[in-house]
Amino acid sequence: MSIAKPIVASARVSRHVLTASTLGLALGAVASSANAQQTGSSSPTQLPAISVEGQTPHQDYKVDQSASPKRTQPIVDTPQTITIIPRQVIEDQKATTLRDVLRNTPGITFGAGEGGGGQGENLRIRGFDGSNDILLDGMRDSAVRNNRDPFNLEQVEVTKGAASTQSGRGSAGGSINQISKTPQLRRFATADVTVGTDDLKRATADVNMPLTEIGITGTALRLNVMAHDSGVAGRDYVENSRWGVAPSIAFGLGTPLRVTLSYLHQSDDNIPDYGIPGLSGVAPPVDLSSWYGVKGFNTEEQTTDIGTALFEYDVNDAVSLRNQFRYGESTRFNIVTIPRFPTGTTTAFPPGTQVNRGQNFRDSLNTLLVNQTDATFRFTTGPVAHTMVAGMEVARETYKNKGISLVGTVPSTSLYNPNPYGVAVGWAYNGSKTETEGDTLAFYLLDTIKLNEQWEITGGLRWDRYAAEATSTAVGGAVTEYTKTSRMLSWNAGIVYKPLPFGSVYAAASTSFNPSGEVPQTAVNATTSLADPQENVTYEVGTKWELLGERLLVSAALFQTTKTNERSTDPTGTTILDGERQVRGFELGAQGKITDAWQVFGGYTYMDSEIVKGGGANQGNELANTPRHSFSLWTSYDLPWDLRVAGGVQYVGERYFNDNNLVKNDSYVVVDAMVSYKVNDTFGLQLNAYNLFDEEYIDKAHGGGGHLIPGLGRTVMLSTSVSF
Repeated sequence: MSIAKPIVASARVSRHVLTASTLGLALGAVASSANAQQTGSSSPTQLPAISVEGQTPHQDYKVDQSASPKRTQPIVDTPQTITIIPRQVIEDQKATTLRDVLRNTPGITFGAGEGGGGQGENLRIRGFDGSNDILLDGMRDSAVRNNRDPFNLEQVEVTKGAASTQSGRGSAGGSINQISKTPQLRRFATADVTVGTDDLKRATADVNMPLTEIGITGTALRLNVMAHDSGVAGRDYVENSRWGVAPSIAFGLGTPLRVTLSYLHQSDDNIPDYGIPGLSGVAPPVDLSSWYGVKGFNTEEQTTDIGTALFEYDVNDAVSLRNQFRYGESTRFNIVTIPRFPTGTTTAFPPGTQVNRGQNFRDSLNTLLVNQTDATFRFTTGPVAHTMVAGMEVARETYKNKGISLVGTVPSTSLYNPNPYGVAVGWAYNGSKTETEGDTLAFYLLDTIKLNEQWEITGGLRWDRYAAEATSTAVGGAVTEYTKTSRMLSWNAGIVYKPLPFGSVYAAASTSFNPSGEVPQTAVNATTSLADPQENVTYEVGTKWELLGERLLVSAALFQTTKTNERSTDPTGTTILDGERQVRGFELGAQGKITDAWQVFGGYTYMDSEIVKGGGANQGNELANTPRHSFSLWTSYDLPWDLRVAGGVQYVGERYFNDNNLVKNDSYVVVDAMVSYKVNDTFGLQLNAYNLFDEEYIDKAHGGGGHLIPGLGRTVMLSTSVSF
């Protein structure tokens, strides 16, 4: 029997207690590590004082090699656009979400469709949906999540272009691979405490402890913790509160056989946001801080738990084996208000205009069970050198969602003066539910063939079998089931010419596929269960150069990505595979040092998109949320007196909110700044400002134009850091 759940206004008190507790945990972890060094020498397990020797104050913005075992060559010799955002950039910017990190990569845009602040990251890479193309250490991170926190990330690798041979299904426009921190044979402990505008409070700690000193060689422990609590600049009532912990232990470091066990937990308790109402994409003349939700009722609660076991064995100089096993669970409960104008509202928006407040519910569970095995072989056939990776992947992803209904009525509210209080409503499970499952079996073979010092050829094949199954139970108990099994062969090929040892020119092609039910939370249905996979192909030519003593990597590429058999609907209402979408453009990038003191990280992307066919009345239009021009730049400079300054700019051009191309979201420019001062070897201060000039803009738009989410307002953060 369904039971209505009343509002409990005090339910959010615990989030502040939890945040305070985790702040103490973060500082306590560092304090404990420091105290361990000061204990009396009579203890047989006494550890020596922590040394900061060998710690680089500021690491390079340039990363030479991908962390993926499938990418065996340096970035400069890899025939594809790959941008690696290193830990130093993340720390300089004090990024607090994956979305913040990805601002450094032009060509990635975010939307507010089903994912508008309430239902997980909703992003596009080079104009194509990338919501299911987020990976963690090379394994799919498919759970519906918001605010992935980078506290346990070493770097983020963004691959542009179709790449199913590397990342499996999806990846029409590219993929995003988050690389976790791992234990090291170097002792260090750091902690940051940050306060800022909009009640921002944040603490992180990173403690790494090798156990060699107590007789356990090749073993190290690492612990990362995080607590975050803040409002959102420029938005009333919206709050984000989360904490996380990520312990890991590695055995056999520095030896041929290595084992790493790791765990990641993140828990969120937020007040979600669907922004302001839109009328077919047109924003009303309201203060962008206006919030149309229901205080005390709207909530977003998330938990993520991921356990990973990594085994690596270097058999000899020619053969390396790697196996990675993971199990993960992610739960999500949210109630978010969807602001909508009543039927008949016009763009005149008179003073008495009301806004309807529908409620979107979700109580879901994502699980992931996956195993990846890779074998790397280095050998020669005559004068030709090979670096070959062979592997397989087996995975099961599930998604369960319970149906919820509103108990009571949420009245409409004033467009110009919304009232979030005094609404007495509850919720109840209505008996409906959705259960989906996606099973993957894949085999792949990748090879880099070095013909001589100047010429290299790369190629790869991957065969996937993806079986999707969905069971839906309606409110009255009726059950429907659909299944679809897709099989697909993906390939990539490239040729690299090195006119000089520090530069390359390349041409490449690659494919990817989008099967029915590729996202577990999007169940196969009567239509998609009959449809074959959609196919994508990317062609790219480019050049990469390591300049200024190989300290600065610059790149340029021309690309074209085409989705060749997109699902569309014919005049009779039947789904057919005759659609075609295409994005052409070019991309420029630069990462690294110009001088010993001056570093840059930036890029520019131009995209010319078109619905080539199958779009009905939209044929010939541009793709939604695909700006022609986007640009980002972050640069830092080390001044004398241990003073460091940095600044950044992000530009996103005009883009249509959906494929009908009737209304555009305006372009915007956001300027950021940073100044830091190293007081001594253990203590530092850093001041960051996001959106320095408080630019007002629409950051994300619902695909139907029903609601618009404003961008982050001016945010100022002061951080103190301690290193031992």
